Amino acid sequence: MVKKPLNADAYIQHLYIYLNESDHFALFSGLTFAHFLDAMKLPKNLLLLKHPYEDASFNMHTHMEFATQEEFGQLRKARANKKSEFCWVDFKSEKQLNSLTPQEQAELLYIGHKKEPVKSPFYATLQNEFVYLSSEEEETTKIYFRNLERLNELVGNYFTYLIRREENGQNFWRRKSKDLIPELPTDILKSLKKNYREGVLISLVDPEKTKNTIELHIRPVEEISFLDEFWSDIEEYTKQGISRKIIYDRKQKVWQ
Repeated sequence: MVKKPLNADAYIQHLYIYLNESDHFALFSGLTFAHFLDAMKLPKNLLLLKHPYEDASFNMHTHMEFATQEEFGQLRKARANKKSEFCWVDFKSEKQLNSLTPQEQAELLYIGHKKEPVKSPFYATLQNEFVYLSSEEEETTKIYFRNLERLNELVGNYFTYLIRREENGQNFWRRKSKDLIPELPTDILKSLKKNYREGVLISLVDPEKTKNTIELHIRPVEEISFLDEFWSDIEEYTKQGISRKIIYDRKQKVWQ
C-alpha cells in the first residue's frame, strides 16, 4: 500500500537553507534570533548595526552600540517584541572596537545598510565568527560564517532542540541525557552540504503522526528570490517530492 504524501499541517517546523559557499554565507527562512541563541555556542559580545534593543551599551570610539553576553536574554525579548531589522557582528572585547579604523567602521555601517560587505565580512581587528543580517519580520536571515562547518552546528542543534522540546516539553533540559533524543550525527549533517548549495527545505514531521520514528524530510527548493513570500507558498513546496528522509528509530535509538 502506497502512503499518501503528508499535508503541510503534518509538519511542525520548516527550515529553508541556501548556501553560497564561495562567499561564506547562507540564507535562511524559518530561523529566528531565538533559534540561533538556542543552537550556537554564544559569542561574547555583539556589535549592533541595526537593532530594537533600547538598553544597549555605547562605544565612544565608534559611536556604535553593543550588547554583552549577559544581555542576550533581554536582547532576545526585544527582538521578539519589536519588528525591526536586526544586524550584528560578534566580537570578544571592547578593546577591539576601540581599534577599528575609520575605514572599517564605514564598512560595518555599509553592511548594516546594504546587507552585504564591501570586501570580506571578517575583520582581523574584531576576529568575528559571524555577520548576522535579518529582515524586520525575520522571514529572511543571512549569516556569514568564518568557518562554514559551523553551519552544521546550527542546523543540527536547531532540530535537536526542537525535537527534544517537542518530546519532553520546555523542561527537557532537566531530564537525564540518556533519556534525550541524541544529537543529529555529524556525518549526516555533512552529507547535506550538497543540498544546501542548491537550496533545500528541511521539514520536521509531527512526532505524533510517525509514532515509532522521528523524521526530517528533505526537499530540493532552488534559490528563492523573495524569501518573504516563501511561507505563503509553503503548502505547494510540501507537495513536491521528498528527496531524502533522515529518520530516528525509537526502538534502535539511532539516526539513519
